[in-house]
Amino acid sequence: MRGWIAALVSIIAYPATACPEGQTAFLTCDMERGSKALSVCRSETEVSYRFGPKGGTPELALTRPIGDGAELVPWPGIGRTIWEAVRLRNNAVIYEVYAGFDKFDAVDDSKPDSRFGGVVVLQDGKGEIAHLKCRAGTVNYSF
Repeated sequence: MRGWIAALVSIIAYPATACPEGQTAFLTCDMERGSKALSVCRSETEVSYRFGPKGGTPELALTRPIGDGAELVPWPGIGRTIWEAVRLRNNAVIYEVYAGFDKFDAVDDSKPDSRFGGVVVLQDGKGEIAHLKCRAGTVNYSF
């Protein structure tokens, strides 16, 4: 009984920036505005999305199988910016999380951190309904 209660508490209090067991971070960051955090983690078979107060219980937590609600968008291999995206569907809403960096700035020690990320929220029939960007200096991108 005690183990079951501990497991339930860990699910309820699961911080927005932590990855589920067996997954690694694709992107974690603090958002530009407010005190919210974004965390997207993945394994070979699924993707998890968490958004909410930094260090607190997520306001939105989704886990989707790759190919059935989650889609990986790889870097096309051209240009000076290396980027990738992950798309997660939640009914009529798609959360497109992107992350990347400028590969020329990344090797120049005189340049500030060139990593970036964010989430574009799209709704069927309405297009883009929100675009939230990560705060510079807080982006952890796993390329």
